[in-house]
Amino acid sequence: MIRFIRPTVPEPDAWLPHLRSSYEQRIFANSGPAAVRFEAALADKYAGTDREVILVANCTCGIAVALLAAGASGRVIVPAFSFAATAQAVLQSGCIPVFCDVSRETWEMDPGALEDVLSRHRASAVVHVRAFGFCRDLEAIEAVAERHGARLIVDGAAALGGRLENGAFAGQQGEAEVFSMHVTKVFGIGEGGVVFASRRHATRLRQACNFGLAQGDVVMRGLNAKLSDFHAAIGLALLDRIDGYIDRRRAVADRYGVALASCDWATRPMNIGAPPMQMYPLLVASERHAEALVERSLQRGVELRRYYRPALHQASAFSTYERGRLEVAADLASRTVCLPVYSDMSDAEIDTVIDTVTAAI
Repeated sequence: MIRFIRPTVPEPDAWLPHLRSSYEQRIFANSGPAAVRFEAALADKYAGTDREVILVANCTCGIAVALLAAGASGRVIVPAFSFAATAQAVLQSGCIPVFCDVSRETWEMDPGALEDVLSRHRASAVVHVRAFGFCRDLEAIEAVAERHGARLIVDGAAALGGRLENGAFAGQQGEAEVFSMHVTKVFGIGEGGVVFASRRHATRLRQACNFGLAQGDVVMRGLNAKLSDFHAAIGLALLDRIDGYIDRRRAVADRYGVALASCDWATRPMNIGAPPMQMYPLLVASERHAEALVERSLQRGVELRRYYRPALHQASAFSTYERGRLEVAADLASRTVCLPVYSDMSDAEIDTVIDTVTAAI
């Protein structure tokens, strides 16, 4: 059986040495020595000169504290084609999600739809989602948000280590970009996340991560969003390997792309930059095709998944919130199927997935 997810996490012998200082100092949380080193290493590898790196317990907490640090209140615009965590983070920050449609070409928040929603619903912030870790320039989204006085936070959960088309690493846009380091992600450490924030945003963001505390006082709303030294140690060990993992995943995606290029039943968005490829999403002809493809592939020993389904506005918990027109988000959610991608995927496993999917359809 080829499972959809097969995490690749450094073995204990690789990360235990990074905890030596933590044990010597008996500090395992609250910016312990491993966490401090991990933040610095991530900043050195990925962050621009005007960004600070703040570790968080997970990406959902990261989005919530980024909104708190930005002073968001009331309505926050989010795309309807996303994982539930995006809307849940907005609710955790004390705000209310308003759902926006996405582009059929990019699968991400459509600037025209965002303009329309912001014109009809006054909002304090926008959370843009890098769908499936895609790494596009978000200049058009930034311009719309700025024009309406809304702060922009980027949910880049699956994009850590990805590059935009201009070669820059994802993490430099909006007031903050938030990434996941959940074990299902390419940069997976178990549980964890990281925020790349503008320097003027970073101090309040660190305070929001630590119950809103500063100099012995509670100065703002906050929560406990700190990352432990144990997770940071795994991250430090993973840094030595991550480039190879991403290269292998992109090679897997390239093989899929070549094999499926002539298939008229599946399409892909264009101009996605160079994402780290947590998975390989396809848009198939209909919801019936999506259901059949997943079922028949599983019968042949290959597990596929349908992501961002249902669209957020169709989920029971979010069905009463305000929204724009959401036809594209609903359509994409019904027809998207994802193929597995591993950091250590063999050529034989790639061939099996390709042969199974093309036979199943």
